[in-house]
Amino acid sequence: MNKESYHNDLKNKWKMFVKHGWVATNSTNHVMLRSWQKCLKNCDPRHWNTPVKASGQTLQTILSRNKEFIRISQRVVEDHFTLSGDGHLAFLILDPHGWVLSLYAADDYSSQLRDLGIESGMSWAEDGIGTNVYGLCRETNLYTQLEGAEHFSEQLHSYAMSSAPVIDYYGNIHGYILCITEATAELVKLRTSYSCATEIANYIYIENEQKLINKVLCQHNAVIECMDDGFICWNSNSLITMVNPQAQILLSIDKENLIGQNIRKGFVFPPILNEAITQRNKLSQKQIVLECRGEFIELMVTLRPLSDGSFLLFLHPLDKIRKIAQQQISTNANFTFDSLHAASSGMKQVLLIARRAIKSISPILINGEEGVGKLSLAMAIHNESEQRDGPFISVDCQMLSPENILHELLGSDVGPSPSKFELAHNGTLYLDKVEYLSGEVQSVLLKVLKTGLVTRSDSHRFIPVRFRLITCTSSSLREYVQQGAFSRQLYYEISMNEIEIPPLRKRREDLKQMVDDIIDKYQERTRKKMTITPDANAVLLEYRWPGNISEFKNRMEKVFINCNRLVLGLENIPLDIRQNNGSGEDDIPHLTSLAELEMQAIEHTCRVCEWNLTKAAEVLKIGRTTLWRKLKNYNLYPDVEHVD
Repeated sequence: MNKESYHNDLKNKWKMFVKHGWVATNSTNHVMLRSWQKCLKNCDPRHWNTPVKASGQTLQTILSRNKEFIRISQRVVEDHFTLSGDGHLAFLILDPHGWVLSLYAADDYSSQLRDLGIESGMSWAEDGIGTNVYGLCRETNLYTQLEGAEHFSEQLHSYAMSSAPVIDYYGNIHGYILCITEATAELVKLRTSYSCATEIANYIYIENEQKLINKVLCQHNAVIECMDDGFICWNSNSLITMVNPQAQILLSIDKENLIGQNIRKGFVFPPILNEAITQRNKLSQKQIVLECRGEFIELMVTLRPLSDGSFLLFLHPLDKIRKIAQQQISTNANFTFDSLHAASSGMKQVLLIARRAIKSISPILINGEEGVGKLSLAMAIHNESEQRDGPFISVDCQMLSPENILHELLGSDVGPSPSKFELAHNGTLYLDKVEYLSGEVQSVLLKVLKTGLVTRSDSHRFIPVRFRLITCTSSSLREYVQQGAFSRQLYYEISMNEIEIPPLRKRREDLKQMVDDIIDKYQERTRKKMTITPDANAVLLEYRWPGNISEFKNRMEKVFINCNRLVLGLENIPLDIRQNNGSGEDDIPHLTSLAELEMQAIEHTCRVCEWNLTKAAEVLKIGRTTLWRKLKNYNLYPDVEHVD
C-alpha cells in the first residue's frame, strides 16, 4: 500500500468512527482508538478549538520551574534544527505536563502553526485538541508517531508528528521533544525527536553526575580542612600527592614544598613505620618520633596502604589527644584561696606560705592529719598558679596495686596509654599518701623531677613533661627517711616548699565559720531558715573533731537530716559530741590502739618494700616468721605463701 492509499484508508476509518462511534479494531492502533473514544465525549473532531495558552505570571512560573531542562534542551534542539535545514520541520520542547516551553521552526512554518495556536505557552492536553502524539507518548512513555487522520481533530490531518520522552538515568521524566512536519513528507525525519530526547537525557545524566562529584569533592575538601588529624598521601612511586592543612601545621612546612616530592626526601621514619611501609601492613595509633627536615616531631600515626599501591599516613596531634584524656580523668579543681576557711592564725600562715610557693614551679609537700583539707588546699594552689588552665590529675598512691603501679603511673605504648605525668602536662599532678610509693617508683619520680623526661613502662622513648607536683601525707616522711623506707633524695626534692595544715581542733575561728557556712548552705538547699542555739553552737566549737573537716561535714549532715525543727538545739547534737566537749588539752592527739598502729606500720612497710618480706622484716626489726604470722593475723596479705 502506497502512502496515498494509506492516508485514504486512515481517513475512511476516521470518518467511520466519527459517524458511528466505532471502527474495526483489528486494523487500528488500540491506544489511539481508546484516545479517540475518550475525545469523542469531550470535543468536536470537525471544529478546531484554539488550545489553552499560559501567559503572564503563569507562563513565567512554568518557565522558571523548568529552567534547567530548557537550558539543556535548547542547546540540543537548536543544533538539530540548524542541521536539518528543513523549512517544514518544527521542534517543540514540552514540560512533563504538556506545556510548550520553546518552539523552533522556519518563520513561514512557525506562522502557519501559530494560526492553529501552536506556540510557546500552549497546552497539548487531549481534552482541548483531541488525540495527539504528546498524549499517547505520556500514556506509554514510549516514542510515539501519528500522521494524518490518526489525529482526532480534522485540523491536524495535514500534519505528521512524533514525540519522545526525556527520561533520566533514574526513570524521572523531565519533559518531551515533539516534531511536526507535513503528512506527505518523508516521516524518517520525525525520528529526530527520539535522537534529541536521548541526547538531552545523556546531558542531564552527565550534569547530574558532575554536580554529585562536585558536591562530594566539596564535602571531601571541607572534611580534609576541618579534621583535627593531619594526613599525607603518596603514590606507588613514593611521590607525595596530597597534604591537608593540619599536616602542614604539625610538620611546620608549606604544602608547595611537599607536593610532588619523594616521601623519603623530606622525612626519616622510625623502623616500625619503615617496616610497615615495606610490607604494606596497617598501623593503628602508634606513637612515634619522625624527622622532618632536620627537626624531630613526636606524633601518633595511623598507616593505611591503598589498593592502587599508594599510602595514606594519618598524623594525630598528641596535644589534642592528651587534652581529651586529661578532660576524662582530670579532677574538677573547684577550690580557691577565697573559698577556704582561714580565719585562724594557723590557716592564715598556711595561705601565706602557699602564695609564696606558687611563684615557682618547685614541688610542694602538704602535711596534715586525715581530713584537714589537704586536697582542697592543693586545688586552691592549682587555681591560683600559672597551671590553672591545665589539668589537675589526682592519684591516691595507697590505691595503686603493687603489681601494676609502674604501668599505671608510667603508662604504656600498647594502646597507647599515656603516663600520669603526660596527662598532667602543663597542669598539676597531685600525689595523695605519697609515703605508699614503692622504692622503684620513688626512683622513677625522682628521675622525672630532675630531668623533666618520662619513659613509659614498655618503651625507651623520652617524653618531655612539665607540671607542678603537689604531694601530701598524714605521716612523718622524715621518720620514713630515717628508717630507710623513703628516698632521702626524693624527700629533699618534693619538700622544697613544705606546708603544715593544723588540725581542726586548733582552728576554732575556722570552725565557727564552717558552722555558719554549713547552715547557710542548708538554708539555700532547702529554702528554709535554720538557726542554732548558743549552747548547741558552743558544743560544736568545743568538740575536738578527731576526723577534722571530713568528720565535721559528715556528722553535721546527719544532724540536719534528723532535725525536724527550724532551730538546731542542744538536743539535736549527738550524745558523743556533747559528752566529749571540752575534755583534755587542745594538743592531745586523737588516740589509736596499739594493735591498729602495728597493723598500719606493717601494711605500709610491706607496700613500700613491694611485699619483699625479707626487706620488710629488716625495716620493722622483727623476724620474717613473725612478720608472716602478723600478716595472717591482721589478714593483710592472705596469699603470703606466694610472697618471696
